[in-house]
Amino acid sequence: MTEEVRLEPHQRFLVPEMALVRQVETSDVFVWLAKGWADTKAAKGVSVLYAALFLLVGIFISFGFYHLELPYLILPSISGFLLVGPAMAIGFYEGSLRRQQNQEFHLWHAIFGFRRNTYSLMGIGIAQVFLFMVWIRLSFTLFAIAFPGVMPEWGPIFERAMSWEGVHFAFMITVLGAVFATIIFVTGAFSLPLMVDRKTVLIPSMLTSAYAVFLNINVMILWAFMIVVIMFLGLLSGIGLIIAFPLIGHATWHAYQQVIGD
Repeated sequence: MTEEVRLEPHQRFLVPEMALVRQVETSDVFVWLAKGWADTKAAKGVSVLYAALFLLVGIFISFGFYHLELPYLILPSISGFLLVGPAMAIGFYEGSLRRQQNQEFHLWHAIFGFRRNTYSLMGIGIAQVFLFMVWIRLSFTLFAIAFPGVMPEWGPIFERAMSWEGVHFAFMITVLGAVFATIIFVTGAFSLPLMVDRKTVLIPSMLTSAYAVFLNINVMILWAFMIVVIMFLGLLSGIGLIIAFPLIGHATWHAYQQVIGD
């Protein structure tokens, strides 16, 4: 006999395609990380290699700006590259899903993980790339506002870095980055794994993600903080990002499994 599921008032859907959302505890964040680490180790290097490919893309973009003599865009490009990180995490979701199903996981499975829901996943990927381009353009505008009349070259940038203009620029770029990061986190925290798992479409998935974040706001603040800390530590060590990316990616899958998954 099937047990009847009673929906509490906060579990009513905004649109019919939305998924049921559960409330979780702050202690669950560390459970997600533990499971994410277990998946990273079980992947036998596939997840690390997959992360390394995307890290190389980030390095290539940075060197591209350097050779184009656009050094002021290197830091925004690195941080902006991290903003589109949720899209690359599809490969990690694929690995965690395959592990749950006792299936083999190879590099090509991670690279082509988007084929589980091609159009919806490509849609959110395009949206995040668009945000990345807007982020770069706004970073250029903020540079022009903070350093009026200064050529975007290494020498003038280093000379002004510790000046009032430099502090002003750092503050503005941090606030702007926080706004972009919040938008992407709220709409993408659970939407991508939901689309991979249930093949849902873009808008209901993003609504579900936002709903889940606000329903578990305290937990999600801690989760976002842990993501920032882990990624920052990985960025400081450089090569550590190839561990930080898989850890967060696999852990996000387990967060989805508890908050939204069956």
